[in-house]
Amino acid sequence: MSNFKFKKLNQRGQSAIEFIIVTIVVFFFLLFYMSFAITLVASEYVDYATFMSARTFKSGNDTRENQEKDARKVFGQYLDPISSVIRSPQVRFSDAGATSSYEVDLFYLPPLFIKNGAPPVSRLSLESEALLGRDPAINDCLNFFSGVANQLGFGGTFLANVMEDNGC
Repeated sequence: MSNFKFKKLNQRGQSAIEFIIVTIVVFFFLLFYMSFAITLVASEYVDYATFMSARTFKSGNDTRENQEKDARKVFGQYLDPISSVIRSPQVRFSDAGATSSYEVDLFYLPPLFIKNGAPPVSRLSLESEALLGRDPAINDCLNFFSGVANQLGFGGTFLANVMEDNGC
């Protein structure tokens, strides 16, 4: 009989310890999946911002510099609501479209676990690309048709200015 009491006393608190271990594992997976969902949503948002900046870049303006300036402004406006999730966003433009790069934390660590403000180890570097091409700027068209007019002996930008549709 005394042997039974000894075994029973040794098992005290076992269910509490099991509960704590299972709870920690469940919360870890819950936080991981929530963080993963935030990463996916933010990634889709950056994809859309990249598309919209490429679309703005494609639209005509007087110079390429103004097209890029307007497209960067649109990119920044779309990223403002998620600026706390996305780290160091950058966008680059080419004649093919726009490419953005950014970083996002896959798993958010409480500030308690981050030493000396070092970035978490789980930071992902991602890229997004929107290839829409670029319509030539008005000045590009004028320069092209002026060059053609000069080669044909017409001279000046008269032909380009009187064209109803400049062909660009």
